[in-house]
Amino acid sequence: MPTATDVRTLRQGQAAIADMVRETLDDLVRSLNLSNPEAARDLLLQVVPGLVEQYGDMAASVAADWYDDVRAAEGVRSTFRARAQQSPYLDAVDGTVRRASAGLFTQDSAAVLTALSGPVGKYVLAAGRQTIIASTDRDPAASGWQRITRAGACDFCRMLAGRGGVYRQASVHFASHDDCHCAAVPSWDRDAPEVDVAQYQASQRTTRMTPQQREQHNARVRAWIAEHL
Repeated sequence: MPTATDVRTLRQGQAAIADMVRETLDDLVRSLNLSNPEAARDLLLQVVPGLVEQYGDMAASVAADWYDDVRAAEGVRSTFRARAQQSPYLDAVDGTVRRASAGLFTQDSAAVLTALSGPVGKYVLAAGRQTIIASTDRDPAASGWQRITRAGACDFCRMLAGRGGVYRQASVHFASHDDCHCAAVPSWDRDAPEVDVAQYQASQRTTRMTPQQREQHNARVRAWIAEHL
C-alpha cells in the first residue's frame, strides 16, 4: 500500500498538471475575439479537445511512472509495467465546450473560463486515475485499487472511499467532481476487503445518463449518505 508521502507526491504531480492546463485555458479564453462569438466557439471546439489529450497524456505518464515506483518500493517481485491510458472523458469535451460557449454570446469571458476550467481539469486528471485503475486490473500481483480522500473531503468522496476497501471490478468508473482531490492508489494486499455494492453503484458515470436517470442516481446517493454518514 502506498505511503502517505507517496500519495502526496502523486497528488502534487497531478495538481501541477491541472494548474498548467487551467493557465493555458485562461490564455486561450483571454485571446478570443468576443465580437465574433461563433468563431470564438469554433476555435474552442477545435483547441480544447487537444488540450485535454495533451495534458491528459502528461497526467497518465506521471501516474504510470508513479505506479511503477511505488510497486518497486513495495517489493512486489513479479514483472509488470504500468501503461498510460487516455482520459475516459474525451467524448464529453465537445458538449462541455458548447455549454460553456454560451457566455461568448453575452461577451462574458469570465463565465466561459469558469465553465471550462473545472471540467477540463477533471477530464485531464481522469487520465492519471484511469492509468492506475487499469494498471491494477492488469497487474497480476494487485488486489485492486483504493480511493484515498484528503482531509475535509465532501460526503460524496467519503462515501466512495468506503472504509478502506478496494475496488476490484475492472469496469468501475472513478466518479469525481470538478475540484476533487481524491486519488486512486493500488493495493497489493490480498486480504483487503472489497467495497460494498453501494460504492460501485455510486461510481457510475453520470454524463451518459438522461436527466431523469441522473436525478434518480443522485437521489439514491443522497439517501445513502443521509443514512450512513
